[in-house]
Amino acid sequence: MQVSAVIFVFCVLLNVAFFVLSIFYFNDKRASSALMQATISDQQVLDTRIAFAVFSTTVTLSAIALMFASKWVSHGLAAVAGIGSLIAAIFAFQKGMPSVLPVALLVLGALFPLLVWRSLEHSRGAWSVLVAMCFVCALVLLFGAPKLRTNLGIGLWTALIIPGLLTVAAIGLTMQRAAYRDRS
Repeated sequence: MQVSAVIFVFCVLLNVAFFVLSIFYFNDKRASSALMQATISDQQVLDTRIAFAVFSTTVTLSAIALMFASKWVSHGLAAVAGIGSLIAAIFAFQKGMPSVLPVALLVLGALFPLLVWRSLEHSRGAWSVLVAMCFVCALVLLFGAPKLRTNLGIGLWTALIIPGLLTVAAIGLTMQRAAYRDRS
């Protein structure tokens, strides 16, 4: 319970810091954009702050839930990642993207639920591959968030929700390591 309170307070402080720092950032951006004839509206500033709040709150709430039911939250997030990969594969096929992307998403979409199922049956191999996949996908999507933002037309903070949740899933799965130790 104490760790959850610390996580929540950190989220609130992070949002306050983002709000204060965004004042300086957007004021500087407005001053420099006046030279380029571009304007930053108050609505864009508000949208950015709301997107950051949604990102930080989503990751924070999933991390707090992890403190109470790490096995189910982490496996659930990994299963949702698999379902999301299947949906993304369908859209990638429809958009005519290079075939590597939809096929990779299709494979991930099949592997995530399979590994979740096997991990819940205490397969150490499935658990370790699932942990690695969550960490790797989180890292890839972290650096791929700007491209995702551009292709989907969403905000950067919205695109960062997925790697944030995958990181929470990977941490939760790692917290379960004692259940997967070899018993000699």
